[in-house]
Amino acid sequence: MASSRKSSASRPIVNALLVLGAIGWGLSRLVAGGRVDWPPHGLLASLSTLAGCLALVGPLILIGSGELAGDLGELVWMTVGVLVWMCDLEAVIRGEWRSVHWATPVSDHTLGLVVMAVLIAGWKCGLKEWNWSWTNLTGWALGLLWVGMAASSWLQSPALRSGLAAR
Repeated sequence: MASSRKSSASRPIVNALLVLGAIGWGLSRLVAGGRVDWPPHGLLASLSTLAGCLALVGPLILIGSGELAGDLGELVWMTVGVLVWMCDLEAVIRGEWRSVHWATPVSDHTLGLVVMAVLIAGWKCGLKEWNWSWTNLTGWALGLLWVGMAASSWLQSPALRSGLAAR
């Protein structure tokens, strides 16, 4: 009984360390790449990198929770996290591990489309209830960021701008 309490009490500390480690790694990547400046011209790219770092730790946090059921935000976080891990693994298998962008191997546009598909499928499959857990809220925040990034990339496409200008 005492060991059960000890392991469940240490889990929030592990989660906090994983999240802080992901944010710290993302910030170090941004600083090393010279992308942290003022005014923040590359703010969306920086947010994308930080979101990718959080996506990497999502499956570790969600699988480590021991819960079998999750909510829609957690499904989004898990799906994108597993997708990022799979793309990173594929790059390693192909021998491209030196050139892969570990936190962002998939474009924001593609991630936004994946998140939209997961949200629609999850809603249709009955994941409609709302849970105020930090993991669910984090998944929703990341998902909305990626959907917004996909929408902004679509709105900034040259084909759309030329089509709108012709009208």
